Amino acid sequence: MNLVLLSAVMLLAIGSLVIKKSVPAMISFILMMFLLGLYYINLDAKMLGLFQIFIYTGGIMVLMLFGVTIIGLEFPKAKSKPLNAAAAFLFFVTLSALFLRGVDTLQKVAPQNVEDIELFSASYSDFVIIFALIASSLLYGTVKMNSTLKARRSK
Repeated sequence: MNLVLLSAVMLLAIGSLVIKKSVPAMISFILMMFLLGLYYINLDAKMLGLFQIFIYTGGIMVLMLFGVTIIGLEFPKAKSKPLNAAAAFLFFVTLSALFLRGVDTLQKVAPQNVEDIELFSASYSDFVIIFALIASSLLYGTVKMNSTLKARRSK
């Protein structure tokens, strides 16, 4: 079940970056955030899942609707900049490496009454990858939107 949810999250995240029209891209991003909330609930982190669904998904939806009112229904044409994608990928790798390096420290400082520290470490690793992917995709989208809006202003 988790693999299906994470696969759908990945496809929706890629779709939100690739889709040319802003409204379908926004719907793809919102569905991605909603499925992340379901994934958290499936991991028995019900409070985190509910916050993800109600707060983050709703807040992102409002911000995206505000963005649609600014840029219109279609993204303006912009030059492809592979350096930005490479920077976002490097950010993802760096963030993942930094957080995954902390797994050993977590195992050392964990109190002795923790039932299964290996299960916690595995879940922590999954969260790190997801959060690093979300952060890097948001960074890439922000840089791309900034350059697109600059190109639009200069016309």
